[in-house]
Amino acid sequence: MHLAPIYFQFAESRAAYQAMDTLHELGFRANWIDHAHPEHKPTLQVYIENNDLTSALEITQSFGGTLLETDEGESESQAYTSAYGLNGIPIPAHLVNEDLPEGYMSPADGDGGAFRGTTSDNSDDKPFDPSDDDYSQFSAGIHM
Repeated sequence: MHLAPIYFQFAESRAAYQAMDTLHELGFRANWIDHAHPEHKPTLQVYIENNDLTSALEITQSFGGTLLETDEGESESQAYTSAYGLNGIPIPAHLVNEDLPEGYMSPADGDGGAFRGTTSDNSDDKPFDPSDDDYSQFSAGIHM
């Protein structure tokens, strides 16, 4: 994605170490930054590779980390936009409708534009009324 790291600040060291361990297990390059924050709060430096900013954000936030804005990296709004941008959602090829029959989405002959996968036959034009049915279940009365 980019070579500039993003930084996350944590309230306590334990949460930062847990986030760093999780990031390392998943192949991220995460480094501990000593006293990078003026209040001496634990800070992690994370390099994003393979366009997986979303995972890095979610992992660090699950441990209580907050994204820090720096001069060398993206701003918080830019990072969230690039992580969760709806215009660029990748769709894996195996999820595309490969299992549908060949003519499923083509218009059916003589159905006025209805697709083959839909039913245009409305033989029951009266409104649905479940009160006529006998469900042979429990009676509605209250018994004590």
